[in-house]
Amino acid sequence: MANRKRYLEATAKKLWIELALKVWGEKCEICGNRATVVHHYIPKGRSKLLKHDIKNAVPLCQSCHYKIHFSSSPGEVHRLVEIIRKKRGKKWRDYIDAKEKEKLGGFYGVHYLEEVVENLRKLLE
Repeated sequence: MANRKRYLEATAKKLWIELALKVWGEKCEICGNRATVVHHYIPKGRSKLLKHDIKNAVPLCQSCHYKIHFSSSPGEVHRLVEIIRKKRGKKWRDYIDAKEKEKLGGFYGVHYLEEVVENLRKLLE
C-alpha cells in the first residue's frame, strides 16, 4: 500500500506540473523568463487540499523560485509574492484564501490520491 501511495503521489505531482504549464503558461509569472519549476503558492505542508489544486500552481523560473524560498530579505519575498497576487487578481486570491482555511475531510490516502490523479488526467484532456 505504501508503494501505491508513493506512486500516486509522484503521478499526481507530474500531472499537476504538466497541467500548470498548460493552464498558466510556460513563462515565469514574476519575470517572464522560461518557467522551469512550478511553485505551490500555499506550501504543500500548510494545505493538503491545495497541494494538487491547479489554482495553487505558479510557474516560475529557477531564479525567482529560489528567491521566494531562500531570500534573506522578507521585503524582497513580499515584493515577489505581490507580483503573483496582482497578476492573478482578487477572485483568485479570495479562492486561495478560502481553500487554505478548509480542512481536507477524511483520510489522505490511496483512494483520495486515486481521485486526484483521475481528476488531473481529465483536466489535461
